[in-house]
Amino acid sequence: MTLRTPALNDTPRLQHFVTQLDDLLRRTSNEAAILERGKVLLEQLVMQDDWLPEAFAQPNPERYQQFLLYADPEDRFSVVSFVWGPGQATPIHDHTVWGLIGMLRGAELTQPFAKNASGHWVASGEKLRLEPGHVEAVSPTIGDVHRVWNAFDDQVSISIHVYGANIGKVKRHVFHEDGTVKEFISGYSNELTVEATEFPLRTFLEIRQMLLQRQEIAIVDVREEDPFAQSHPLFAANMPLGRIEVDAYRRIPQLDTPIVVYGKNQDGDDLALPAARLFKRMGYTQVHLLAGDLKGWHDGGGELFRDVNVPSKSFGELVESQRHTPSLSAQEVKALIDSNADVVVLDARRFDEYQTMSIPKGVSVPGAELVLRARALAPKVTTRIIVNCAGRTRSIIGTQSLINSGIPNPVSALRNGTIGWTLAGQELVKGADQRFPDIDDNLRKQAAATAMAVAYRAGVKRVKQPELTEWLQDKTRTTYFFDVRTPEEYAAGHVAQALNAPGGQLVQETDHQAPVRGARIVLCDTDGARANMSASWLAQMGWDVYVLDGLTAEDFTVTESTAPHLPEPIGKVPSVDVAKLKALLADRNSHTVVLDFSSSAQFAKGHIQNAWWVLRTQLKACLNAAYKGYRYVLTCQDGQVSKYALPDVQALVKAGVEVLWLEGGNAAWTAAGHSLHASDRQMGYERIDRYRRPYEGTDNPVEAMQGYLDWEFGLVEQLGRDGTHHFRVI
Repeated sequence: MTLRTPALNDTPRLQHFVTQLDDLLRRTSNEAAILERGKVLLEQLVMQDDWLPEAFAQPNPERYQQFLLYADPEDRFSVVSFVWGPGQATPIHDHTVWGLIGMLRGAELTQPFAKNASGHWVASGEKLRLEPGHVEAVSPTIGDVHRVWNAFDDQVSISIHVYGANIGKVKRHVFHEDGTVKEFISGYSNELTVEATEFPLRTFLEIRQMLLQRQEIAIVDVREEDPFAQSHPLFAANMPLGRIEVDAYRRIPQLDTPIVVYGKNQDGDDLALPAARLFKRMGYTQVHLLAGDLKGWHDGGGELFRDVNVPSKSFGELVESQRHTPSLSAQEVKALIDSNADVVVLDARRFDEYQTMSIPKGVSVPGAELVLRARALAPKVTTRIIVNCAGRTRSIIGTQSLINSGIPNPVSALRNGTIGWTLAGQELVKGADQRFPDIDDNLRKQAAATAMAVAYRAGVKRVKQPELTEWLQDKTRTTYFFDVRTPEEYAAGHVAQALNAPGGQLVQETDHQAPVRGARIVLCDTDGARANMSASWLAQMGWDVYVLDGLTAEDFTVTESTAPHLPEPIGKVPSVDVAKLKALLADRNSHTVVLDFSSSAQFAKGHIQNAWWVLRTQLKACLNAAYKGYRYVLTCQDGQVSKYALPDVQALVKAGVEVLWLEGGNAAWTAAGHSLHASDRQMGYERIDRYRRPYEGTDNPVEAMQGYLDWEFGLVEQLGRDGTHHFRVI
């Protein structure tokens, strides 16, 4: 059972007070300081009588009402509205914790009491009259026994009480004038609502407290990527319901991690409960639902963010705002290129993004490679280095990385990246293939030394292999272990148990790679430059981050990728191999329909001819759209998602319809020598599995690109309102 309380987001004055008091209590436990500063805060709240919802200002003809407005998740404080009907009064009572009483409307009288020599409670001192805007402090240390009543016999009065605990849980006392004492616990007048659920609920305020205390938590949005990108909490990680089986163990490796799940789809269907059940079936032990889903987060006062990879993007904006990272406009950069100035353009994105569209004369140097490679690409200290990406984040971080490392060259970001270039009416290059060169040992050592110095300034810690081995075996703490080199280097040989996450993308997509906020991150490479520089940024983003020291060439000998641990499917999985499916499709009388669970982008790029693209979270709608068959064969790129989707399809088709899984998926189909068909027809649902990024591709509307830039410019302000990020900029 929970108490219905005001939505903080709808009561900004109350929200501001709660936030300020929360900050005060985190800074000090000194009661005198709390009462002194808290009194000022409460005075500011009760000075204006325009914020208390009517539902929490209603009198009762029988007795005064005590409405809970806010309870701290850790019971450090509570805020209560006292509504006094005409002439209503309390008995003589104490509080046993500190309290602040502020008058909002009307007036109230307070009479202190003290015990006399015979043990009786008698009035002690003068009555105190509280008028609107006035605040009184009580505490066992300064006196907390009193009687309070409405100063008016003909009108309602309202005061706002703040206590140093959840006052609805505190044992207190009523005192009679003859000295007898009665113990009581005050109740609340709020309407009770019963929320029946098989999983415990976590409120926004409870989650906020965990984030502030740097506790481990995974906030999981189980909608598809596009609805996720429209609105979500800062540290939410997107893990669509249809991919939990194939992604969860890798992204949330510890089964005891606190997980909070939410996600109602655009049709109002609850995806969170089936997702929670799936997490539980997979062995996760601390699965919770977000109280009120996304609306509950918003109503509780939580900030909501747009787009993807928002922690990294907002951090990049914070870096620029504090370090004033130098940048040049698209027009200025074009003028330099056109005049054959001594300038190099370094593209900090993935190589495939660079190939899609790039700046003229741009060279692909993905983020973590910049500090390692820049001196080779600009050997003269007078050469100007320009760093670009599609938008802003990676160019800001890349530029600041070079500056932080002490490179002597003048360095600037291309302001607003390829978006800014396009908005300036300038042509981009398609299909470029200029990659960074190899470097000699001297440059490698120089880059490593400078990166190490930056990592030290950022607070990056060091670890050796024996301790890392213990951490990876520890079931009480999440440790992510990443090799931040290029995919090619990783494939040629890496340290056992390391996952590949090239450093620039790791900093850009930390929420995807490490969705457990509060976890530990360990990085490694073969040179020291890339791991240390990437770690320096993660440390500034509030992560507990380490670089693995003491490695030799012999440690980088594992060539096979670590196969992800996957759960067993539910029930038997009837299957067909490629040859059998080929024969079925050749026989028109077999009425065989292929359902492809790949991403929509993969499907459009290539699928078995006449296959239908289906989305697991919208399976019923997809089956209604697809051809009807006597037999359905399920596939996807690697065959994994389709295997787990088989019972979902079986549950929706008519009895007697055969549902089979294609062994090995589309990869097995092509390995057998069969081709895939490229098209975006026969889509069973709209492509909500992929958020269309305004900075990707070459055909984005100008309005979308400009809107994206405007959004990024506002991220620093949003960070301030959210207040849970722990970001700092060196």
